[in-house]
Amino acid sequence: GHQIVPWGDKEAMAMMQRQLDVDVLITGHTHKFAVDVHEGSLFVNPGSATGAYSGMQSDVVPSFLLLDVQEGKLTIYVYELIPSESDPEQFELKVQELKHSK
Repeated sequence: GHQIVPWGDKEAMAMMQRQLDVDVLITGHTHKFAVDVHEGSLFVNPGSATGAYSGMQSDVVPSFLLLDVQEGKLTIYVYELIPSESDPEQFELKVQELKHSK
């Protein structure tokens, strides 16, 4: 995260991806979950497991990822803790499954 300036910038991440020669770049520091495809490469930001404060936004959603790599295929399991619409004191666990293959 600290090597990519400005944080979360796709062009800066693309430059880092080319320097490292990787298909999937995992970065962070924005505390916001994101998965982007850019110029054929995958950029993944797991967010913040604790929902830590972010200077970039005030409504940080706690999130983390599990990555499953099998025979050139990547499955990303995204876990987010979303405030309940009916009761702001309660939270709901949202789980997504994202698939990517080169």
